[in-house]
Formats: sequence, C-alpha cells, structure tokens
Amino acid sequence: MDKLLQHLQRVGVHYLKSDSVIILEILENKLHLASEIDVLINELLNKLQSSRLKKVRFECPKILLDSLNCIRDKMEVIGERVIYKRSLQTPLNVSTPDYEVWSLSENNSISFLSEVMATSFSDAEKFLTSMRTELPSQVKDMFTVYLVNNEPVGVVFPHIEPNTDNEGRIFWIGIHPNFLGTGLGKNLHSIGLYRLKNEFKAMSYLGMTQVDNVPMRNIMASNGCVQSKNTVISLQYSI
Repeated sequence: MDKLLQHLQRVGVHYLKSDSVIILEILENKLHLASEIDVLINELLNKLQSSRLKKVRFECPKILLDSLNCIRDKMEVIGERVIYKRSLQTPLNVSTPDYEVWSLSENNSISFLSEVMATSFSDAEKFLTSMRTELPSQVKDMFTVYLVNNEPVGVVFPHIEPNTDNEGRIFWIGIHPNFLGTGLGKNLHSIGLYRLKNEFKAMSYLGMTQVDNVPMRNIMASNGCVQSKNTVISLQYSI
C-alpha cells in the first residue's frame, strides 16, 4: 500500500495516512494523468479489504472526477468545497490576538477541545491521536488556543502541508459554543495565519470549506484570502 501511495504522490495526488483513514487530494486538473490516477486509486481501494484501514477520502476538481470512471463508481460523493488562497510573503495587516500553544496530552487540552467540537472526551482524544499519526513532526506545535481576557475561546491547528512548497494549512478551527456569533472567528483565523507565516515559515496559505459554510468563507475573505474559481468534490469509500 505504501508503494501505491508513493506512486500517487508522484502523479500529483497528495496523501495523509492515519491509523484508520487515508486522505487523498489533488487540486490540479491533471487530465492527462486521469487514467493512471483512476487505476492507482482503484487498486488502493481493493487493497483496503486486507488492511487495518477502514476508509479512504478523496478530493479533486469536478472536471478531473468526470474522467475517473472507477472512482465515480466506487466512491460516494459527500460534499463540495471551495478553495481560498493567500500569499504569506507580504504583511498580514491584521493585529494578532493573544494565544497560547497547549500540549496535546494534557487533560485540560482534550476537555477544552471536546467542548469546542461538541463531542465526547474520548472522541476529542481520538481526533488528536489521528493528528499525531498524520503530522507527527508538527503536531506538538499545532494546538493553538485563542485567549480573551485570559479565557480560552477557540482553537486552531496550523501546519505545513507535507510534500508542498511550504504551503500553510489549518487542520481544524473552531470557536467554543459559548462564544459563537460574537465575531471572534476572524481573530481566531488570523492567529492561524500569523503562526503559519511567522512560526511555521509558510510561504502561502490554502484553506478549504464547504460551499455552504458562508461564515467561514466570509472569515477567509476578510483576512485577505482570495477564492479560487474551481471547487473540489469530496468523496469517501468505507468498508
């Protein structure tokens, strides 16, 4: 399976692998490689039956998906996301609110995340375990907590996307339910951008969100991110 993933990487399909899921992504319309990509991902799905992995997620432009016959047959469409980008080689021109970087292994960190995600302590712990597996070299620096009057109000996980030219991403972002609707999301996102530029040394930022997530789209636009023309289709295969 690792050889298949490396082959996919060579044809432009990036991947992250955790203990239970493989995440595949290609954002370019590489139509000349569509047949090869289709065959490789189909082989990967077949191998899933004999592995401990249970799920494959894949994102690609619609025009490319139209040429991936096996993938269209086997994988279920679960959404559509819009892409926003901005350079981090110019000043951000935003003030940076107070924040702290927390340990992933502390109970108070997991408890706070479970409240922000509106999920159980166990599920929040599983989320962090998955992040450790997918981004082992960066994970200890990612748990970023936005503070207002020394009170934690939100969390953002900035990181450099592996196998890219220092492209900054946000693994997950969320405001605590007690502070939803207060306009703090823009500040939380700006903390992520600040850390990507100044601490992770990212050259650019790429953010994606569901097409109907208007609040997040507005946040990225207000922080100087520019919407790409193309959207990506999200697909999933489970056993």
